[in-house]
Amino acid sequence: MDILIGIFLGLFGIMVCFSGLRVFFAALPLIGFVSGFFVGAAGVRAVFGESFLSSLTSVIVGLVVGVALAIIAYLLWYVGALLSAGSTGALIGSGIMSGVGVSSGWLIFIVAAAVAVLFFMLAFWLALPVYVVIVNTAFIGGAAIIAGILLIFNQLDRADLGYGVAWATIEESWAWLAAWIVLTVFGILAQVQMIASVTLPEDRWSSAHPVQASTPPAS
Repeated sequence: MDILIGIFLGLFGIMVCFSGLRVFFAALPLIGFVSGFFVGAAGVRAVFGESFLSSLTSVIVGLVVGVALAIIAYLLWYVGALLSAGSTGALIGSGIMSGVGVSSGWLIFIVAAAVAVLFFMLAFWLALPVYVVIVNTAFIGGAAIIAGILLIFNQLDRADLGYGVAWATIEESWAWLAAWIVLTVFGILAQVQMIASVTLPEDRWSSAHPVQASTPPAS
């Protein structure tokens, strides 16, 4: 199971890290689903004190929350952009708590949720959706690639994903941290090249309909 999840995370990370802006509209439901699934499953872990994805209840709750956020992200595309920022915040918050040795599920969940809300609101106030999408998808994609590799090679346990240990593992190793930084930077650079060909809808609270930038006629 860990290998299958690792392969999924790796492929998801490659797509999001290097083509986040171009595939953003198609990936909106997926981003919403993945974010919601982890929020739901982590919430069950925090409430009942069980391991991440160790029970049918956590899987069902994760699926329900994931589907709900996927639908919302598709109907309102800007919510998807904000969710990507919130996911980055949750990843950082839970990872920092795990990195400093905190083991309380409730505390990790609360801090991760608080940082996620902070990033969500910052992205909303900055009102720069293109760059919010680029930076956050490159960040999340890079982390997902590394987490997938760690799972495939049995360097990370599936249950640890709920604690943000993927991020903590990266922080503990200069090699993984350097790899994450390189992936994120290259992801941002790759996506910046796509700005000219993809224009986000002016109406932020509408459904996802990418607008292809027009090419000026040859003189």
